[in-house]
Amino acid sequence: MAKGVKRFRPDQRPKKERPNAPKRGLTAAEEAAAAAYEAKLEAPRVINVATNPLDALTRGASAQRLAAEIATELPVVRRDLRRIVMTYGGLLGLLAAIWLVATTTGFISA
Repeated sequence: MAKGVKRFRPDQRPKKERPNAPKRGLTAAEEAAAAAYEAKLEAPRVINVATNPLDALTRGASAQRLAAEIATELPVVRRDLRRIVMTYGGLLGLLAAIWLVATTTGFISA
């Protein structure tokens, strides 16, 4: 008795290799651009220090640096807090309106 030919279901058919299949991966130019970008990311940061290193250690210089950082961050913090308060107030107002409608219509009795 002859051995039958093995049949595959459509989802189990072996994949055929295509001779004209596109190559996957990066081109040499793309690899060079990626390497340059990574080198830029890993470059050490230059810290802006006063001309005299001892000035950076004084209390006055650190206070000025802190004041400058606060001056740049304060508007952002104020804006964020304003948004939080507005959202909180809006939610409380919505909750009060729902409670008022529910009690006046008799949906719940207070």
